[in-house]
Amino acid sequence: MLDPIPLVTVTEDRRDPETGKFSSSFSDEALLDAVSQNEPVGTTDLAQMFDCTQQAAYQRLVALEDDEKIESKLIGGARVWMVD
Repeated sequence: MLDPIPLVTVTEDRRDPETGKFSSSFSDEALLDAVSQNEPVGTTDLAQMFDCTQQAAYQRLVALEDDEKIESKLIGGARVWMVD
């Protein structure tokens, strides 16, 4: 079973005032910790832990992989993530 990540309730507007884009409600460090504690872990599981869309989780995970902080591989048609 995956370790639950405490959710943060955000009441303020998380949009960047200059760009209008929403900012993340969790840090890269929190995402790395979740991957490390649950590896190998799927994108859907991480999205559920952080209460975000699967697409948002995937984009953040790919960015971390591009920075060589995590790695991924396909297992049975599903991508799983591990710490390098």
